[in-house]
Amino acid sequence: MKTFYDLQDIKTDITVIIKLSPICDNGNPLTKVCVNNRVLHNDILSNKIAVTDTINIHSPVHISVTLSDKIYSSELETALIIDSISCDDIELIPKCLHTVVYNNDHNQSGTTNYLGYNGTWSLDIPIPFYHWYHQLSGHGLLIYPNTKKPQNHTKRY
Repeated sequence: MKTFYDLQDIKTDITVIIKLSPICDNGNPLTKVCVNNRVLHNDILSNKIAVTDTINIHSPVHISVTLSDKIYSSELETALIIDSISCDDIELIPKCLHTVVYNNDHNQSGTTNYLGYNGTWSLDIPIPFYHWYHQLSGHGLLIYPNTKKPQNHTKRY
């Protein structure tokens, strides 16, 4: 049995869940999903999936989803839909779509969770998630502790 002193005050990891759906009218999309440069899925996608990863609470977050080897057709579609991305049960789609970058072979930009072209969709959070989310949700800036050593301010009379 754990005692009071054995319990952690704060979770040190964040759970990231990414849910994807394929559109397979013209073949199954080849899909690669990465979180902080770790490949979580790299295969043909024929059914809905959910991939899960944990990251350190102090780490920046980089999520990328790549669609490749698509054969274009004017009649049948192959695509990928990012249904959901959540960090510690905080849903980021569609709240954060204005922060994503979608680089693709048709040079189509915009805020989307629909990958219809060969390319990579990415969400970059360059600071720890909760610091970023605090700003995104309109709660202002977090105050960071001063990391300098306190100076000795001895009064001399």
